[in-house]
Amino acid sequence: MKKIFIQRSFFVVLFIAVSICSAKSQSEKNTKAIAIKWIDLLNKHDSVALTALYSDSAKIQSPNWEGTKTGLTEVRGVYSRYFTSTPDLHHKINNIISTDTAVIIEYDFYGTLSNPEESTPAYMRGKKYTLSACSIMSIRNGKIIRQESYFDQVAFLRQMGFFEQK
Repeated sequence: MKKIFIQRSFFVVLFIAVSICSAKSQSEKNTKAIAIKWIDLLNKHDSVALTALYSDSAKIQSPNWEGTKTGLTEVRGVYSRYFTSTPDLHHKINNIISTDTAVIIEYDFYGTLSNPEESTPAYMRGKKYTLSACSIMSIRNGKIIRQESYFDQVAFLRQMGFFEQK
């Protein structure tokens, strides 16, 4: 009787362990899927669908603006600005690292600064750029709750002709 109990206990523990591993593996697949969808929606310039990937109180940061942007309105505003200023903006994934609660996306993005914002110097209009970037996202309940994106601002300024100005 003890032997049967031990065997059953072993299989119960084994079943639980496999279930936990499968759940974690599925969570990692889900975060990776969010990253792939994020890049796809960036390439479609779909700020509405893109915003739906974020939680209502999401916080995003980038060296491209001051401070943290919070909430769906600000998230959508950031992406709408990018799509307006660079209508041919495109992103290409280089690498994705995911866990059950986070994802890191290494990617290149490129385009032409065709419609710069009012505060942008005129010499930047029409300049093409190609940059490597990295975005780190925290994911909870299938939504992005925090995102930090990094790229080389000096490389961007160099491509825009900033250092050639006198």
